[in-house]
Amino acid sequence: MDFIENFYYAEDDYCSDIDEQKINRNAISTVLPLIMKNDLTERQRSCLTLKYVKNLNQSEIAGKLNLSQPTVCRHISTAKDIVNNRLAYCLAALRKANKMWIDYENSTH
Repeated sequence: MDFIENFYYAEDDYCSDIDEQKINRNAISTVLPLIMKNDLTERQRSCLTLKYVKNLNQSEIAGKLNLSQPTVCRHISTAKDIVNNRLAYCLAALRKANKMWIDYENSTH
């Protein structure tokens, strides 16, 4: 799943209900800056920021960063792979924690 595309562009249609959507979006918005800061190179971070925050296309990013378009494409692809991998682990842990919380809530009522 492309978590970063869903976070920036899509509605949260991969979730079953509105509460889960809010929880997942909040978790991603908490973890994403940490992943970008700690797990990406400066160039990868710049390319992703320009693509998703500034909505620039690869040619515009290449011009801004003085890189070739294929290099920008490679930075974005590698960065998205890293981010999506980390977010997949985070969301798996989040889903497990949510299930445990729901089970606990149901057992106390």
